Amino acid sequence: MEAIDKQTILKLANQNAKPCISVYIPTHRKGDEVNEGYDRILFKNQVQKVRTQLQSSNMRSNEVDELLNPLEGLLNDKEFWKNQTEGLAVFRSPELFEYFQSPIPFNELCEINSQFRLRPLFSFTQSSSEYYILNITQKGASLFQADQYFIHPVDTQDLFPASMDEILEPYELESEGQGQPQSKSGRMQGEASVHRGAKEENKYKDHLLADYFREIDKGVKQLLAQSKKPLVLACVEYYHPIYHEVNTYPFLKDKGITGSMGTINQNEIHQKANELLGDYFTERQDKRITQYQNSSGSGLISHDLRQILESAVTGRVDTLFVKNDAEVWGLFDENNLTATIHDERKDNDESLIDKAIMLTLRNGGEIYIMNDVNVLPHTSESNIGIAALHRF
Repeated sequence: MEAIDKQTILKLANQNAKPCISVYIPTHRKGDEVNEGYDRILFKNQVQKVRTQLQSSNMRSNEVDELLNPLEGLLNDKEFWKNQTEGLAVFRSPELFEYFQSPIPFNELCEINSQFRLRPLFSFTQSSSEYYILNITQKGASLFQADQYFIHPVDTQDLFPASMDEILEPYELESEGQGQPQSKSGRMQGEASVHRGAKEENKYKDHLLADYFREIDKGVKQLLAQSKKPLVLACVEYYHPIYHEVNTYPFLKDKGITGSMGTINQNEIHQKANELLGDYFTERQDKRITQYQNSSGSGLISHDLRQILESAVTGRVDTLFVKNDAEVWGLFDENNLTATIHDERKDNDESLIDKAIMLTLRNGGEIYIMNDVNVLPHTSESNIGIAALHRF
């Protein structure tokens, strides 16, 4: 299974073998929906819809069976349905079978056409705001690379030290959650002795932690030497000020994730990091919107679909803003640069909004799928839900 990215979507868009089957469903990681096979049943219903449509198109029964065989194979894979994320997209044509698990849910969709329906995937092509997560527990440190949608471990190439268990064995730290460290030997002595030695023991322990964190920091510095991406620290609260004291990576975020990281998985850490970073993910989009607004009246912006299609073919579109539910049906001739727009969808029509998106992507432009494009000048006049910022 490939990742959902620009290259994958362009590959799907280049498929011309008919029919092209696209199926999207929301799925679940856990809970009653998984235990009761809800996702599988939902997918089964979509496959049945596809079968019915293919049969009504006069396709031979054996051809229908052959085309749907990979989808039926997914239905029979019990382990597959126990290991889902938030969404599932499946694509099938006579020459291709692909499926993708998504970190965001999809609305139910089932379509058979001359091309795959790719609109639900376009948000994955937006310029990603990547960052790193440094996770530290008593068992050791691990580094993750992430963006708003995906997370994966980074090969640290043995640059991080091993477990700190031996260093901190005399202290109880991880099990207490967020509390102060306590010496095991100190608890066995009298209360006065504990108080007399607590300050020095904590100072010594902090010194050991600082040395350990310096070794981690050296590894981070080598691994991220050319990076300017944010780094989020995830560990128990007690570690944070000590690590910040020895840190030399200039893009470590002041605020990090606190808690006992040994008790949660990487997806939960990812979710907490996304919540922490907040507006970081929209910075690039906000800059493009400002650039669009500042270009009003310069001839570098457009909300006319025909003009946008023509500009996208010739590589003039730098940034395309699209309302998530925008739709216009018709035909576009890339050779003659002529667009025919229909009030309602007709046989053999294509989504001209999707066409503009794909042409922009192919020619190196950026796209942003938005809930509302009325923040852009003049777009409310067209009510189509698309606007472009041109390169020239």
